[in-house]
Amino acid sequence: MTEPSAPVLYTLTDRRGPGRLSTMARPRGHGHLADDMAALRRAGADIVVCALPDAERTELGLTDEPRHAEAAGLRFVALPIPDFTVPSVPSVLPVLRELAEALRTGTHVVAHCRCAIGRSSLIAVSLMILEGTAPEAAWTAMERARGARVPDTEEQRTWTLEFYRLLSPGGVP
Repeated sequence: MTEPSAPVLYTLTDRRGPGRLSTMARPRGHGHLADDMAALRRAGADIVVCALPDAERTELGLTDEPRHAEAAGLRFVALPIPDFTVPSVPSVLPVLRELAEALRTGTHVVAHCRCAIGRSSLIAVSLMILEGTAPEAAWTAMERARGARVPDTEEQRTWTLEFYRLLSPGGVP
């Protein structure tokens, strides 16, 4: 199977706010990385969020992703989450709040993991929750945009329910 010549974006249309929110599978690594970052910028992306830990980025030839993203005019945000797991809320909440604010100002945020199923979907759904969408509605919108069942694990879906609960009145101080 051949890889696509440019990143395929899964854009959420069922969300609030002026910005755009998309997910994608990882960019092609090594010699294709600069081209993929430039293609993302041409597609209107402003921020690329990478959910891959350093070891996984190295394995996939994405070590230079921050440099290539910036060279293409994108802001690079690392939000590493090991595959098939969930992050701690305190470790990701500041970055997620910053990204949600960027969406409110009209920014196009694109989150990626390896296959655009688990971690990038978790990030996108979390951003929708911060925008005021209930978790199940956010997962439904994510599945519609992705055209596939997401996320990878039930733990990822459950994490967003806890995230929502913590952010509700009386949740996180």
